[in-house]
Amino acid sequence: MGLHEPNYKLPVSPCIGVGWRLGKEFWGNGYATEAARASLKFAFEGLDLNEVYSFASISNKRSWSVMERLNMRNTEANFEHPMIPENHPLREHVLYKVTKEQWENIAL
Repeated sequence: MGLHEPNYKLPVSPCIGVGWRLGKEFWGNGYATEAARASLKFAFEGLDLNEVYSFASISNKRSWSVMERLNMRNTEANFEHPMIPENHPLREHVLYKVTKEQWENIAL
């Protein structure tokens, strides 16, 4: 869980992303949201970034929910993840984004 700079080409490259990966036994406890919120706080207040992205497979509705709880907005710019083989069911991804201004408005 945390911030990362993808080393592969994305539609928004270069960018900083926030992401999480948890074992199924830890799902539903708020850990992803809590860790991502702390990561965004660091991104905007510590690193003074202007925007942060997040992405997940279109079938990963749980991650969509985390992004939305973080006030991230769906960019409506789905993309084919370059690290996932063509025709794989997880290849298409949604792309979410939150700006520093949006973050500051909810953090108050």
